Amino acid sequence: MTEKIFVNPATKKQWKIEIDGQTIRTCLQGGKIKELQCDSAFQVKSKASSAMMGQMRKGFVYQNPGAAFGEAKYHRYVGKDSNGFMPLAASLTRDDFFLTRVAGDFEDEILYHFDGNGGIIETISLGAKRMTYEQILCPNETILMNNSYLIQQFSLNTHEITPFANKKNSMRTMLDCSGDLALWYTGQDIVVFDFGSNTEIWREVVKCKKSKDPNFAYYCFGILSPRQTKMAYRTTEDEYVIVDFSSGEKVVIKNDGWHPFFSPDDRYFSVGGKCYVSQTGEEINNPFPFVVRQGLSYADTCTVRTRDNLMAVQQERGNSAIELWDYKSRNLLAAIDDPFVVKHTNFYFTKNNLVLHTDYGAMSIYRCTI
Repeated sequence: MTEKIFVNPATKKQWKIEIDGQTIRTCLQGGKIKELQCDSAFQVKSKASSAMMGQMRKGFVYQNPGAAFGEAKYHRYVGKDSNGFMPLAASLTRDDFFLTRVAGDFEDEILYHFDGNGGIIETISLGAKRMTYEQILCPNETILMNNSYLIQQFSLNTHEITPFANKKNSMRTMLDCSGDLALWYTGQDIVVFDFGSNTEIWREVVKCKKSKDPNFAYYCFGILSPRQTKMAYRTTEDEYVIVDFSSGEKVVIKNDGWHPFFSPDDRYFSVGGKCYVSQTGEEINNPFPFVVRQGLSYADTCTVRTRDNLMAVQQERGNSAIELWDYKSRNLLAAIDDPFVVKHTNFYFTKNNLVLHTDYGAMSIYRCTI
């Protein structure tokens, strides 16, 4: 039997839900117990999620500070995001993080600053008619935001928003971070900047090819490796380029697939279901402890986040369970099946947790301290 207790911080009232096989029981503040019989495991999950969300919309939150590895520490309703991208900005060196959502009919965009236990440190109005697709937290106390394909810099100290890289809305941008490094596209150059040493470590002029795919306008994608030794980018339909920062050498991989990621030690690179030695581009058998799905399209899901040897992996569908793998021991440590994901979620590691922003309008924190 599974039991969760939600608390309303304003009224101090408690609401309890029990899931016992195909039976759901709920109780508000020690009152009458309501019981619901379900016909299947799917219906149990659906009805339980709906019941919990109903209470969270009223201000109830779930807190479990004693959560074990892979268990939920916190659930809170934030509000549905009108743009559907569920932006998050987090760092592996700290547990606080930032979540952005569009309120109403683009009446405002709100930036939430949460602590590692789910408490709201502050909320900041970013203004109307904005649509942040993605955002990264930089070591210099700024957030770089992809606002409708315009990269902007938000200062955590002054709350000022300033243009950062590409000055025109060209629908061509890439944005990623790893450690002290950040990667972006200016509209002409790929730039990798080290905010720790305040040094530009890579700049390359590239032209992003226009796409015929209705899902995106240009081939303009780039990622940094977990140990900050490499990056991979794509500016045309059928190849990826891996750059080694120490040597300056580039390896071209012929692959028209999607969903690239590096191994935690930077040794291997995967895209389109195929795997390669990142230094040479040699194709190899799968070196990862999990099956790398093949044949996934741009619209399918394959999200991989890393922290040290820990890998959080979600493949095929945006509501599939997030698997937590130990890359070194090759063991599956846990599987997170968040109850507040309908079709999609976005997730990132922090220093001790995995944080989720879901399309149901919820924020969840899972303990990921081994």
